[in-house]
Amino acid sequence: MEETYVGIDIHRDYGVACVRDLKGEIVDEFQFGNNIEGIQKVREKLGENNVHVAIESTGNMWVVLWDTLEENKLDLHLVHPLKTKAIASNKLKNDKLDAKMLSRLLRGDLLVCSYVPPRDVRDEREIVRLRASLVRLRTQVINKLRSILHKYCIRYKGSLRQNAGIEFLSSLEIRPVDKSAVQSYLETLKTLNSEIASVNAQIAKNEKEEIRLLMSIPGIDYYSAVLINSEIGDISRFPSHNKLASWAGLVPSMHQSGTTFYNGNITKEGSKRLRWILVQCAHASIKTNSKINEFYSKIAKRRGDNKAIVAVARKLVKIIYAVLSSGNPSLYGDPKKTETKIKRMRTIAEK
Repeated sequence: MEETYVGIDIHRDYGVACVRDLKGEIVDEFQFGNNIEGIQKVREKLGENNVHVAIESTGNMWVVLWDTLEENKLDLHLVHPLKTKAIASNKLKNDKLDAKMLSRLLRGDLLVCSYVPPRDVRDEREIVRLRASLVRLRTQVINKLRSILHKYCIRYKGSLRQNAGIEFLSSLEIRPVDKSAVQSYLETLKTLNSEIASVNAQIAKNEKEEIRLLMSIPGIDYYSAVLINSEIGDISRFPSHNKLASWAGLVPSMHQSGTTFYNGNITKEGSKRLRWILVQCAHASIKTNSKINEFYSKIAKRRGDNKAIVAVARKLVKIIYAVLSSGNPSLYGDPKKTETKIKRMRTIAEK
C-alpha cells in the first residue's frame, strides 16, 4: 500500500481528517464524530500500513483517538500547536492549523511534535496526577476549616488532616451554623483521606526497575520516583543531562544585548510537574545526605537559599540521568536507606 499522510483537526464534538498521497494530492477528506463510533470509523478508513497521522494537541480531546489509532500501529504524531503555527506562518503564510495544513506539513516533515509516552507510562502519569488533584482538594478543605478557626481566634498548630486534628475540630464549641460547616468539611476530609490512601496504595504497587533505581537517590521516595519516571518516560530521548534539565525548565535563560550575553532566571519551560517534584526532592535531599547538603550550603552562602535549592534540583537531574542511563543505583545513596524506602512502599501497597 502506498504511503499516506493524514492530518486530523480534532474538536470537542467532531474531527476533520485530510488524507494525502505520496505526491501530496488530497485523496480523501471526511468528518467524523469525536465519539466511539466516529473514531472507529477513522480507524477502519485508515487501515494499518504505511499511514502517517498528525493530530493537533487540543486539551484532552485527542486522547481517545490516539489510543484507538495506536492499536493499529500507525505512525502517530502529536502536534505542538504553538511551535507548528510559527512554522506554518513562515512556510505557508497561514497560521490556521486545519486538517489540510497538518497533512501538508506532515508530508514535508515540518511538524514540531510532542512526546507521547507508551500506554503504561501514560497510566503512571494519570495515577500520580490523580493523587495531586485529590491532595489539592484536601488542602482547599483544610483552608476552609482554618478559616473557621480564625473567626474564633483559635490556633491549632498540629495537622488538621490527622486523627488528632479531626478530633479537635469535632469537639469545638462554636455557633451552630459554623459547627454544621465544620462537620460537613470533616466528612469531606475523611473521604479525601481515604481516597488518597487508596491511590497511594496503587502508586506503591509500581515496582519497575526504574522506580527502584530512582529511590536510591537521596530525597526521592516512591511517590516522587513514580512521578519523575512518568514525566521523563524514555530517558534515551535526552542525549545528555543538560537536555533533560532544559526540558525540566531548570536552566538559566539567555539574554543578549549587542555583543553582551548574560544569564537570567531559570526558563521554567517544559514539564512543570517534573520541575515541582525536583524542587521538593531537593529540599528532602539536603536533610538526608551530607554531600548534597554541603553543595547546597556553599551556594546558599553566596547566592541565597532559593538559588541554592534550584541548584540542588539541577544536580538531582544529573544524578537521575546517570542512574536511569546506566541502570545502576546512585553513588550518593545508602543501600540500607533505599531498602527501607522499598519496604515502606510495599507496606503501603498492601493497605
